[in-house]
Amino acid sequence: MSAAQLRILESFPEPEFTALRDAAFAEFGSGSKQLSDVLADEASRQSEVPKAGSPSPQELRTGAFVDNRLVGWSYSRVEENRLHMVNSGVLPEFRGRGIYSDLVKAAISHADAHGLFKIISRHVPSNNAVIIPKLRLGFIVSAFEYSEVYGPLVHLTYLIGEKRRELYLARSKPLVPSNEPDQGPS
Repeated sequence: MSAAQLRILESFPEPEFTALRDAAFAEFGSGSKQLSDVLADEASRQSEVPKAGSPSPQELRTGAFVDNRLVGWSYSRVEENRLHMVNSGVLPEFRGRGIYSDLVKAAISHADAHGLFKIISRHVPSNNAVIIPKLRLGFIVSAFEYSEVYGPLVHLTYLIGEKRRELYLARSKPLVPSNEPDQGPS
């Protein structure tokens, strides 16, 4: 567990969020401006969270705070019966402390509590700071794609519920029993 306090938010505090996002994606160099533009466009097209009551179960904004300072975030939205983890980040000086893993665990809890079947996310293949914690938490590599905006992407999926995970394991076993040598293609 990290030392960060996680909070579900109706909106991220500004200008802290914009500064955090810029810092988190700064390592992408010249592509970070393009990425910021894409993220801003995506954010402008999102439906507003209702002001009254609790945040929408269709969206999940989780902020990670250390001493009331926003140091990390995760934004997800419900698409059909799954939670799509759209983007997240942790300030470089707070990485390696388990904050990102805690944000992912919060998304898993949210998806489970709302009866969703799975969590999906897409990542550039070199983003080990995100991919490795997700694999450790039980995500699986489910697909690859090429995006005109981001380049190559790896899809990760987390299946909610033991029965669904057992079904995946049963269906993903090799067709050749492990005690028989592989004969190769016929």
